[in-house]
Amino acid sequence: MVFLASALGVAAQPVAVAYLVVVDGVGSGDPVDLAALLSMASLFAWFFVRAGIQPLIVIEGDTVVVHNLLLSYRAPLSQTRFLARGGKLALLLEGVGHVRPWVLSRSVFDGDRARSARRECRELIQGARVARTGEAAAWPESGRAGARQWMRVGAAEALLLLPLAFLVWNVIDMASGN
Repeated sequence: MVFLASALGVAAQPVAVAYLVVVDGVGSGDPVDLAALLSMASLFAWFFVRAGIQPLIVIEGDTVVVHNLLLSYRAPLSQTRFLARGGKLALLLEGVGHVRPWVLSRSVFDGDRARSARRECRELIQGARVARTGEAAAWPESGRAGARQWMRVGAAEALLLLPLAFLVWNVIDMASGN
């Protein structure tokens, strides 16, 4: 449901801009108004993409990959614990610490699919931990890669170019005294 709402939010940005430009005449007299409108629409689209479309949890073989809004995490399932306390869900990744997956957090849009996804993730993690304790002698820990964290940068950040350019333009304009 969040994905659908975010996709509609991204699709609504060009429609809203076209309506304001064509019907309301925004930007017809002053290009600054049009640039401000376009940069705000671009910023809103970036937020909808980052908050509703891109966050996800993927389990690839014996590895869990968590993509949050700005950071991503990768860890072996056997070095991951599923924590659920007080309505808050988190993963404990050895070497990184507590990670709250955005896609597993409770929201207004929670339903059976979200609950079943949380249950499936918990079962996979518990199964990998049981397999790890059963095969502890077969897995030398020094050879296993630990958890890692990195900053997410992708095509969605192209949507931030217009708001940043508008910000720089306004700063230079204000500094020059106009």
